Amino acid sequence: MSAPYTSREQPSKAVRVLRVTVAIVMATLIFVGVGAVTFMHAFGPRDGESIAHARVDMAARELQRRVNQPGPGVDAQTLAAAEFIGTVGGADVHAYSWRGSTSDPDGARIDVRLRVSVQPQPSRELFQPGVAAGSATECFRFHVRQGRSSYRPIECPASIPSSTPTLPASAAPSPSATPLPIPSATP
Repeated sequence: MSAPYTSREQPSKAVRVLRVTVAIVMATLIFVGVGAVTFMHAFGPRDGESIAHARVDMAARELQRRVNQPGPGVDAQTLAAAEFIGTVGGADVHAYSWRGSTSDPDGARIDVRLRVSVQPQPSRELFQPGVAAGSATECFRFHVRQGRSSYRPIECPASIPSSTPTLPASAAPSPSATPLPIPSATP
């Protein structure tokens, strides 16, 4: 009976040095690659598209907060003309469709387009990321009922009417607007 083969040839010293050298080079390349990616992610330009989408979402929440407690019987055109125009939270607001009243069972419905453009900003300081250009346009449908409001994203129409809501002559100021005191001319 013969004994199993137990001896193993040891690699030469040159082969061992080569293996260690290759392992060190590979570990160094991996470390440098991970470091470069981390550095570019942390200090590279921020994405303007994601910033623009975040601003659109903030503007939608702000609009909902503004119309959260409407009075009874406020029509959608009055709400659209008073609250859904201009700029809110850095977003251009354009109400393009409205109908109903806060007293209706379904409430007043206002369709709104929010548009944000982010301009590129180069880094001005060491390790401060710049901002890449970006933009976002989203449409929302606001349902405003007596005592509450809600909104949801909707598909933007291919062409948005250029009509602008106007306050009816008999309309009172927006229910959420706080009138400012009129300064007196006498002390």
